[in-house]
Order: sequence, then C-alpha cells, then structure tokens
Amino acid sequence: MPSPLQLLVVDDHPAFRAGLRALLNDDPRFSVVGEAGTVAEAVARHAELHPDVTLMDLNLQQESGLAAIRQLVAQRADVRVVVLSTFDMSEDIHLAFEAGARAYLLKDSSREEIIAAILAVSAGERVVPPKIQQRLGERRSRPALSAKELEILQLIVQGRSNKEIGAQLNITEFTVKGHLKNIFLKLQVADRTEAAIKAVWEGIVHLRPETFQS
Repeated sequence: MPSPLQLLVVDDHPAFRAGLRALLNDDPRFSVVGEAGTVAEAVARHAELHPDVTLMDLNLQQESGLAAIRQLVAQRADVRVVVLSTFDMSEDIHLAFEAGARAYLLKDSSREEIIAAILAVSAGERVVPPKIQQRLGERRSRPALSAKELEILQLIVQGRSNKEIGAQLNITEFTVKGHLKNIFLKLQVADRTEAAIKAVWEGIVHLRPETFQS
C-alpha cells in the first residue's frame, strides 16, 4: 500500500482543524502531519514538513490566507493548496487561484468532495466546482478596477465623503467624482451605497472593524 499523502491544515479555528484532522486521518490514504492558525505558522510548518497538500482557510486572525499561499508558492513553485473557505465571494476565488491555489471548496462541502479534491490536487489537477466556476465567470465578466479605483472603493465602504477621500488621496473632489463614475459603471451600480454593498458582497473590499471612523 502506498504511503499516505501528508497534509497540512491551516485554519484559525482549533475546533475546525480538529474536525478536519479527524475526518482525514480516518482515511488510510491521508495523514495530517501538521496544523497552523496564522500566516507565519503556516509558512514555518510548510517549510518544516513539506506536505503533499495544504488545506488553507482565507481568514486567519485578521490576516489573509492569500498572503500565506503567495509565500508558500515563493518557497516552492509546485506547492499544492486546497482552499477551504466559508465564503464564495468572486474576488476571493479569483485572487486565490491567481495566488497559486489548485482548488477552491466551501467548508460545507461533503467529505467525499473534500477527499476527491485532495486526491485530484495531489495528482497535479485543478479543482473548480460548478458553483465556484460560476462565481469566477461573474468576476471575469466585470471590468477590472484600477488601483486608484480600489483605493476609493475601500474608502467608500469606510463611509468617507468625496471631500475626505480627496484629502486622503491628495486629489480634487472633481477627480474623485470622475473615479466614482467609472466605479459605478464597472460595478453596474447606481450610487455609492450600492457600490459599497456590492464591493463587500463580492469580496472586492473586506470589512475590518478597525478601519471604520469613530
């Protein structure tokens, strides 16, 4: 019988890690050799253990699992990462694959789906379930926002006025309004409220409590 695939589980919730470990270790084809709850731990454990497949959450104690994926890929180009996320936001999915993930599954996936994805990724395949493929298609159909438009959208979500945005970015209110028109057109929304809702819903902007005005 071949040696079991060595797995690293990265998630900031110990209970979820324990459940996933129990699920996978119950199958003789797998062995969970390590766990991590932060980006730094994930990178260190991966360098130490050289797992065959890493299962990665994208939200790690106010950190992004995307940063972990990028660092793992920088360590080893052929790294094999399966994202297991609570969210199916189109921007997260796009960025995960762009960073180097080989599969994207939701945490409510069945045991069989998770196992099949691990086996496929370990064999060098890419796994994109139908629902995730649909969300990727939605993302690809939307024109890309520029770096400046993303900055402004982040500030809109934080509740900043045009005047405040202009002062923070050192541009005029007139320029801010021009960028807003482009943002509304690209997101296919009518106003800043709709833009903020869509930005959060699609994962273009992530809500961080500490970023809001008091």
